[in-house]
Amino acid sequence: MSKHILLCLAVVFLLAGCKRETAPTTASATTETIGTVSVNNFDFDYFSSKGQLSLNSKKENLSSGVSIRMKKDSVIWVSVQPGLGIEAARMMLTQDSVYLMNRLQKEYVATDYSFLRNRFQVDVNFEILQAILLGNYEQQGTEKAMDEGELQHVQQMRENLLFDYFIGRLNSKLQQLNVQDQNTGNTITVLYSSFEDIGQEPFAHALAAQVLQKGEVSDFKINYSRVAVSDEALSFPFSVPSDYKRPPVN
Repeated sequence: MSKHILLCLAVVFLLAGCKRETAPTTASATTETIGTVSVNNFDFDYFSSKGQLSLNSKKENLSSGVSIRMKKDSVIWVSVQPGLGIEAARMMLTQDSVYLMNRLQKEYVATDYSFLRNRFQVDVNFEILQAILLGNYEQQGTEKAMDEGELQHVQQMRENLLFDYFIGRLNSKLQQLNVQDQNTGNTITVLYSSFEDIGQEPFAHALAAQVLQKGEVSDFKINYSRVAVSDEALSFPFSVPSDYKRPPVN
């Protein structure tokens, strides 16, 4: 895949968290919360945005325009546009399927989440990606809520992953998320800032993630220039031209 497809995938994988190794679970099937969590998650039917994303790592330094559309709990659609109105890559995620289209190399992939897990060694699903892209808090596993001045700290175990949520008291929005793999030591930190009201709800127009994996650091940023929500249905076009090739999925 070209660097533009990898940039598109960075939206997914730098935000998805750390690899999960097989290990005895420390989380219960039903959420058990010690304390009270006060959070205002971003709600919507249809979501659309435009912005600029960048990726800086040992191997890649990339920047591109990006458009993101979502249907709540159903579809995440991403279009990567390096400039001059040219689309380099398109991605669509549903609850059980992954679709990628590389316009530069005229290739496409239609598969499921096992492709992503095997290729990037990240255990990821639709719900996690949607929550992190929106800056929403997910109630799962065994968790403990603690007061830390202007922030509420919620610590949560999901299998071998330790989640630390830091929620602002003034707007009840997620300000920072830390995830650590207890087996490998891999970590991810996501910062949410530049909150602006969309309708009646604050939404973070800037997201910055840093991933430490195997001693290497990768930085990912997205800055939204436009965000809108609607009750009216959006389109999620993904029509593959007949001359595009479908390479083998490893």
